[in-house]
Amino acid sequence: MNRKPEIDDGIRQAIDQLLARSAEKFQSGDLLGAVEFGIQAWDLIPEPKSSWDYYPQSLSRTFVEDFAKLGDKENVRKWIAILAEMYGDPNHEDHLVLTTEADAMIALGDHDRAYYVVDRIFEIYGDKSFRDKNSPLLKFYMTEKAKRDG
Repeated sequence: MNRKPEIDDGIRQAIDQLLARSAEKFQSGDLLGAVEFGIQAWDLIPEPKSSWDYYPQSLSRTFVEDFAKLGDKENVRKWIAILAEMYGDPNHEDHLVLTTEADAMIALGDHDRAYYVVDRIFEIYGDKSFRDKNSPLLKFYMTEKAKRDG
């Protein structure tokens, strides 16, 4: 497997300092403040961001999750598209990208979109999509499917 190159040490250190401040804000209950420091860290990633390992993937996923917690659907959609780009997934077929989107849509109360995304996971990956039969996404899907089929 070919890994993407890592960001230069100096930039990584600056990113890590901002992420440490972000973590402090998060731990104190200031999610918006945490996101603000995260965005500052994101801005330090050299262009094209998708060419680097770790930070672009990790941060874009975190932004999807955080904006979902904040109830910000517009930013969730924006960051889902960025997440897919960071994972080299233009067709939205990557399992992690899809599960991240489904979780975010459930958190936002958009059950139609979440159902569509989980259905797509099953379409692409089949019955082995969820190894854990107690997965919240699997339970959501089965409940929604019963409602829609019923």
